[in-house]
Amino acid sequence: MKHLLALAVGIIFLSFSSHSQADCAGVEGGSALIDDCGDCHQAYVYNFITHAVTFVDVADDAVVGTNETLVLPDNPGNPYWNAACTSVPGCTDVTACNFNYMATEDDGTCGVSDDCGECQAPYCYNPITHEVSYVGELDCSDIWVGSSMLSNPAMNPYWNATCIDCAGVVDGSALIDDCGDCHQAYVYNFITHAVTFVDVADDAVVGTNETLVLPDNPGNPYWNAACSSVPGCTDVTACNFNYLATEDDGTCGVSDDCGECQAPYCYNPITHEVSYVGELDCSDIWVGSSMLSNPAMNPYWNSSCEILGCTYEHACNYAAAANTDNGSCEWDSCELQGCTYEDATNYNPNATSDDGTCIYDAEACPADFDGDGAVATNDLLIFLSSFGEACF
Repeated sequence: MKHLLALAVGIIFLSFSSHSQADCAGVEGGSALIDDCGDCHQAYVYNFITHAVTFVDVADDAVVGTNETLVLPDNPGNPYWNAACTSVPGCTDVTACNFNYMATEDDGTCGVSDDCGECQAPYCYNPITHEVSYVGELDCSDIWVGSSMLSNPAMNPYWNATCIDCAGVVDGSALIDDCGDCHQAYVYNFITHAVTFVDVADDAVVGTNETLVLPDNPGNPYWNAACSSVPGCTDVTACNFNYLATEDDGTCGVSDDCGECQAPYCYNPITHEVSYVGELDCSDIWVGSSMLSNPAMNPYWNSSCEILGCTYEHACNYAAAANTDNGSCEWDSCELQGCTYEDATNYNPNATSDDGTCIYDAEACPADFDGDGAVATNDLLIFLSSFGEACF
């Protein structure tokens, strides 16, 4: 009986002693341990997403959530274990995009996420060789591009480099063609031929009679235009504008009064042959845009419809566009009375009918003795009547 009583007392004592023993952090029944450096470390819950660290007194009582893990004090992956007597350089800022939970000493390499979501880390830049090295700040003997300078494109060309297009737009849709030129997407209007460039194709607003043209669309005339040539009319206001043309060949046309598109052409005066080629390919007479509306040079002008009017050029109401005379020509409304003799002092170059009002200077006509504006018989009689007289 005495032996049983002693055994019971021993068990109670051992049980009491085990429950009342405190760990190095002073927590009874805690899971903290002392590392080789003599430092006390607790277990903690680590979040992979936020990098948050939450220390716990008792590892067995820890509540581990989504994206979290329990790290025991002496876990080989615990950066705090033996940290006091070992050094692991890196980013120790848990808010940085490149936080290193293994790091024990901050080396100035904490990065910043750019607008593309890419982690931009500080680096060492050599202005002579343009070499970039990702080392700690203290190990950089050239120019240190730190966290505060990373978002400056002038100092960090990598900022937004993964999502910025060739036009400098973040998440833009511009592309570089085979010629090395940057092209944006654009909205094209079939009616007005207007072109409106857009930064982001997905954000483009396309209206009636419009379409969205992507940079590398096979129908985009600007794509590879610098290293390829497509002759045609490049004037968007011309009636025969060719949106595929990259080189203007002088063939831009003009609509006549009938609504027909009149295009420039090459005319052979011997064979009277007409060929619709580019201006540089014409070895005969080139009837260009400025000559198309002249019926004498272009018989096709207004030839597809009847335009009534006065076709006599000297008539007051001559209609240059008319191709059929309607008998309306008149010459009275534009008649101007006046002196039509050039030698007269009151000569009117605009007069179309002489009204007998011409006045002549005596010096201009010295033989006109009676001043009637003409040298006639009366002037001869006056001369003969004075013929032979002495003047002194």
